[in-house]
Amino acid sequence: MSLKALIFDLGNVLLRLNQSATAEGFKALGATNFPTLSQHHNSQIIVDFETGKISPEEFRTSIRTSLGLPESVTDIQFDAAWNAMLLDFPKDRLELMRTLKKEYGYKVYLLSNTNSIHIEYVDQVCLQGYEEATLHPFFDKVYYSHEIGARKPTKEAFEFILRDQNLEAGECLFLDDMPENVEAAKVCGLQAAQVDAETDLGFLQLRF
Repeated sequence: MSLKALIFDLGNVLLRLNQSATAEGFKALGATNFPTLSQHHNSQIIVDFETGKISPEEFRTSIRTSLGLPESVTDIQFDAAWNAMLLDFPKDRLELMRTLKKEYGYKVYLLSNTNSIHIEYVDQVCLQGYEEATLHPFFDKVYYSHEIGARKPTKEAFEFILRDQNLEAGECLFLDDMPENVEAAKVCGLQAAQVDAETDLGFLQLRF
């Protein structure tokens, strides 16, 4: 079956990350119960925030409590620490998305486990220097977990895109840095590969 669509993860695939920077940021703000954040990736509060079940205000309140942050920490300070993990886009990474669409004829999509605080920062800070104000123009469509109510590696996240775009799973190549997400995509019938922000994606310019 020929390849028609490419589905990219965002963090640590298209956007460089440094998750320890967020850890250091919260420590600098006075977090006293820090070991809880080391398991934050799949904690229920993160899952709820990344699937749109709770608001940014509810998220901040819960994380403040779990980390033991002082009451004096402002929302601005909190968000700065939370966003510290988000760095920049490798050179030509986003331009490659346009090339894959325009010159190679792929449908190109973004599927990211993310949240409203992060995406606001990506748009306002990480995209500085680009003409676009959001990531949407670089893709045929963007799917953020907090907007679609589904998060990788659940099958609902992959099935949402397939259904929304009327795609056959076998015609799609999914690229993600997390092995559990890659395996979940394969279970759903997608082609899938593990890559990261330092992987040369030039191989995608070879027609499959």
